[in-house]
Amino acid sequence: MPVLNVLGATVSYGGRAVVRGVDLAVAPGEAVALMGANGSGKSTLIKAVAGLVPLAGGTIELFGAPQKRFRDWKRVGYVPQRTGAASGVPSTAAEVVSQGRLAHRLLGMPARRADRDAVARSLAEVGLEAHAHCSVDTLSGGQQQRVLIARALATEPDLLIMDEPTVGVDAETQAALAAVVADRIDAGCAVLLVTHELGPLTDRLDRAVVLADGRVVHDGAPPRPVGEHADPAHQHAHPHANGTGGEGTDDYWGGR
Repeated sequence: MPVLNVLGATVSYGGRAVVRGVDLAVAPGEAVALMGANGSGKSTLIKAVAGLVPLAGGTIELFGAPQKRFRDWKRVGYVPQRTGAASGVPSTAAEVVSQGRLAHRLLGMPARRADRDAVARSLAEVGLEAHAHCSVDTLSGGQQQRVLIARALATEPDLLIMDEPTVGVDAETQAALAAVVADRIDAGCAVLLVTHELGPLTDRLDRAVVLADGRVVHDGAPPRPVGEHADPAHQHAHPHANGTGGEGTDDYWGGR
């Protein structure tokens, strides 16, 4: 049984279809990259899977349950596009990460030792244990992104979903992310990663699904990087002015 099964998913904004009849299945322990050019519908599809935007058509199942009836959200870890971990309310890194434990206890109940241990372990996994009590708004952009990754890890998910987590962050954060994803894969967690470039993850991913104009145009072996993208020192820092994706996927696919 797939941990995620998307059938004929369509998402519309203002009457315009952004995702068009997409089928996507992710098996337990499978690592899948979701790729595509700017505006191809990648992030919209991910938001639909996470329940953040409604479907106009099709269905989504999580762990065999229809999404509308799915309640076991602690099995899903979600890292949104980089928006900054600070929410306007002063919070420490540990406080933000502790949000990932809310689904593990009854509403209003205080954190247990298991929750505190999970928070500390998740911060250590992304290399931020020394910053646990730092205010998030004092951290760098890359560190804030790692806080969001740690929050998703704290849920101890069976499915980890990440929406372009390496965009505009430093090399240290990119390396931390690659290590985290590799560790999750080794632990048997399914991973769905929205990205423009695979970099060091190329050999750890089982499949790549590529969208163009909201439709699946490739579902198979991950692409091999070409040109400057094949250089391990290359950093992905393409602009994302409209917040829907970056540039460079066509180059990554060898100008296809």
